[in-house]
Amino acid sequence: MKDQSPPLHRVSRSLQDADWTLQIDRPDPGTPAGLLDRLRDGIPATVPGCVHTDLLSAGLIEDPYGYGVEPTLHWIGRSDWRYTCRFAVDAAWIGRGHVELCCDGLDTVASLRLNGVSIGETANMHRRYRFEIRKGLSAGTHELAITFAAPMLAAEQAEAKYGALPHEGHGSNSIKPPHNMLRKMACNFGWDWGPMLATAGVWRELRLEAWDHARLGGVIPEVVAADADRAVIRLHPEIVGDSTVTLTHQLIDPQGHPLSLIEDACDKQTPAELVVDRPALWWPVGYGEQPLYTLETVLVHADGRVLDRVEQRIGLRTFELDTTPDAVAGNGSAVEGLPTGEQMQLRVNGKPVFLKGANWIPDDCFPVRAHQPERLDQRIEQAIAANMNCLRIWGGGVYADDHFMARCDELGVMVWHDFMFACAGYPEAEPYFGEVVAEARDNVARLASHPSLALWNGVNETIWGTHDWGKAFQDLRHGDRPWGLGYWLDALPAVLAEVSPGTPYWPGSPYSGAIDRHPNDNAFGNRHIWDVWHGDGQYRNYLGHYPRLSTEFGYHGPPAFATLDAVLPNTPDQRQWDAPALEFYNRNGGKGGQLHTDLRMADDFVPPHDDLDAWLFLAQVMQARAVEMGCSWFRAMWPWCSGATYWQLNDCWPVSSWSAIDSAGRCKPLWYATRRFFSPRLITIKPTRPIPAGEPVTPLAVYLHNDTDSRWQSRLAVRRVDLAGQTRDELAFTVDLDARAVQRYDLPEEMLDQPETTALVASVADDDTPAGWWWFVPDKQLNYAVTHLSELVDPSITETAHGYALSLTAKSLVRDLCVFPDRLDRSATVSDNGLTLCPGDHVVLQITTQQRMTLEQLTTPPVMQAANRFGGVHSGLLSALPS
Repeated sequence: MKDQSPPLHRVSRSLQDADWTLQIDRPDPGTPAGLLDRLRDGIPATVPGCVHTDLLSAGLIEDPYGYGVEPTLHWIGRSDWRYTCRFAVDAAWIGRGHVELCCDGLDTVASLRLNGVSIGETANMHRRYRFEIRKGLSAGTHELAITFAAPMLAAEQAEAKYGALPHEGHGSNSIKPPHNMLRKMACNFGWDWGPMLATAGVWRELRLEAWDHARLGGVIPEVVAADADRAVIRLHPEIVGDSTVTLTHQLIDPQGHPLSLIEDACDKQTPAELVVDRPALWWPVGYGEQPLYTLETVLVHADGRVLDRVEQRIGLRTFELDTTPDAVAGNGSAVEGLPTGEQMQLRVNGKPVFLKGANWIPDDCFPVRAHQPERLDQRIEQAIAANMNCLRIWGGGVYADDHFMARCDELGVMVWHDFMFACAGYPEAEPYFGEVVAEARDNVARLASHPSLALWNGVNETIWGTHDWGKAFQDLRHGDRPWGLGYWLDALPAVLAEVSPGTPYWPGSPYSGAIDRHPNDNAFGNRHIWDVWHGDGQYRNYLGHYPRLSTEFGYHGPPAFATLDAVLPNTPDQRQWDAPALEFYNRNGGKGGQLHTDLRMADDFVPPHDDLDAWLFLAQVMQARAVEMGCSWFRAMWPWCSGATYWQLNDCWPVSSWSAIDSAGRCKPLWYATRRFFSPRLITIKPTRPIPAGEPVTPLAVYLHNDTDSRWQSRLAVRRVDLAGQTRDELAFTVDLDARAVQRYDLPEEMLDQPETTALVASVADDDTPAGWWWFVPDKQLNYAVTHLSELVDPSITETAHGYALSLTAKSLVRDLCVFPDRLDRSATVSDNGLTLCPGDHVVLQITTQQRMTLEQLTTPPVMQAANRFGGVHSGLLSALPS
């Protein structure tokens, strides 16, 4: 390799394309005997990658997501593995002042040897490492070997060293390793939506870097002020090596025009500042544009030669977390009966925002697949298309990569980012403590420049667990043994104050702002609401909650049929709602995944146990209805409640879970419902006050949430309709609603009569805001009009360039109408789903497919479904119903 870079400048060379080999180094006794010789000899390997994906590519294991396969692969996580490559260097590299092996992601406990000589060890999947190797280099070929200790054994050995601390989250996985004892992706050890597939390998970039005198570790641009007139950026560079250097900082505006240029003598006591007059401010989606400036920083030697250069895109914005006490009960909410407490409100550029979003988990069990740029782009764009403005990176996975954050920067998605702690106690002894601090410093510095990063959060659920979970967790709170609180209350905020000052921080999710206050209090901080799904009551119990901000709540639902169909055995015994295969792809613990879904389905329907297609459809309907109930209720409480980020956006394998998008990227009915209940303007019918579980849900009101910067002026019509969709009576209101505000319109008692034969619908004129519905009783008490679905919607079909346009005009009330073209073509998609229509309502659904489809196919179950088929006197008599 001939070095063409300027003298002294840092140069880099990836080892991704080196000839890598994977060998088993210490096999588990359960390793299949027929594989041992091949694994000892070595197989081709890919970097970045992991052992599982390399074994799969070599044809040595079945697809880990196949039915029944995962438990047969646990030997992989109980074996040691060695990755080896050979690479050449030339004399130009040998003469440099420093040559480092840069490891951006090693999973997890690893030892590294160059030409047989140890160069370092690692114990943390979540941080970057650099190893100086210049003294061991000469011109010619070298061998690098990285040996990874068996992660399951390493976790068990760490537990023996530090002492056991409780850990939860494994769901119905039969093996429950101590995920808290390694600085590794916790859900690798199985979660209540994921399998137990403990990985090992080089999961992020591996490269050589050569430099002289000094290099830039990074530059953190702290935006200390930003408004329409002026923005101030305080620059915090990290310089490694010789400090007798000079920095130049150049800011370039979004149109490519150079702005401020300053020289920095690198005085850490007085950081350099850039001032921008009349800045183009960065805003979350729905609140403004997302202009990005370019910051170029050059490190210059005393003789004028360039040593290093860093370029990054930044946004001019400020985030603040407002937790001031309420001035009045309810904090100005239109909902009655709310107490006083403290706000939990994010402010962007001084403006309060309502967080509309979901939780993010690893998008695949294997990190190299989960971080494919096109895959990340698709998920983030799906979130935007569903009117989300926020994603929470959950603390049992991995820190967001730079591509993910850059896409959120570009699209305006706010990122609530957990540190990697979830559902467990954590050792505070060394060397664990030092690893946590190093990990925090590394990731805070790496992500600090991204304008989408809204807040760092300490831990997922552990503080809550010490109050409300089992004895092992409660003993932590009452004992004197360190269990992680020192990280979340002291160490992590100290790292932020030093490395990225000004970035909002919150100790836990949930947390109520004070350690002596219950961490899941309605009136303070943020809440997790799991007593609805995991409880014994229906989803209307969301109406008893009144959080200041809800960062977790959710409802279970199966993936798209095409996703399940690809993995389920095609035998009658495995195509039942309670089949072993469906239970295998459902890791929800407690009463059993499928049984619990069935119990919750029975709140609204008589579960159709003799028809798997119908059962899957109704499970998805229940999920969409439940999350709509929670999210729209929380929006009605603005500004008391300042956000709803439900659990969860995505999935990592073909599982039944709380996700809106399954692991194949297919949107469930929940995703389409999300697009409606997170629309910029919301109409919802809800009670006038929080309703404790079991109490009658009255009186009712219509709430309008105007989450836009424009005044909302219209006419609101509220109708009581019968089960054929005919209007019984109607009210009209004049809408004149301020920007970013909520208005309540109370409904008289006479509108609430005849609950078993009527429903309420509210809509506005000349507006595409989705209508709001209220159903007084569950479907099993409603005698919908039932006939052939095609006769309810008067369908017609037209070919288009990308498939078909399916035109539907309702002739009667049709509830939760869905079309599933993936039943006919696994790659097919539909533009909308989960529609409730009144007579005369007209919609056109765009079916994207390359396959021939007929009108009869598209309007016949199980492709077309509606709740009408499962209500009232027809409950449990599905086989007798017309299709």
